[in-house]
Amino acid sequence: MLSRRLMLAAGGAAPLAIATAARAQSPAPDQLQRLIERALQAQETVRFARPEPLGFVNVAVVTRQLGLHSGNMEYYLAVTDPRLPDGLIFFSNEPANRTYRMHRTDTHLRRVASASNDLKLGNQGLTAWDGPSADNDFTAQLAFWATVK
Repeated sequence: MLSRRLMLAAGGAAPLAIATAARAQSPAPDQLQRLIERALQAQETVRFARPEPLGFVNVAVVTRQLGLHSGNMEYYLAVTDPRLPDGLIFFSNEPANRTYRMHRTDTHLRRVASASNDLKLGNQGLTAWDGPSADNDFTAQLAFWATVK
């Protein structure tokens, strides 16, 4: 009986440890708020042509974005304007591979939905994305933004 309780406790601790590790590499709440404010200062808006893979249904998704480059990657924080539920979108672009990876969340920084867009495949390249590879990419993108002052 005792070993079963330990197994249950250990099983519950693993997701908590993963969530804690991801949060440790995420922007702090005040830092995230500053990033959001910087994005909202953008003069131009960007309208998502096909927001459905990110879970936006029957709603126009217009964003203001903050973009930064690091090495061969481009990173963006898009903030819906007006703000929608879970209206933060972290995405990266790898120009050499012509691939965008997007993650929808909000200030809670829990991934709500993800999508990948392989531009080499045309309209068929934009697909919903889930699983460990999406989790890992989301964590990596948050880690990048945690370094931005």
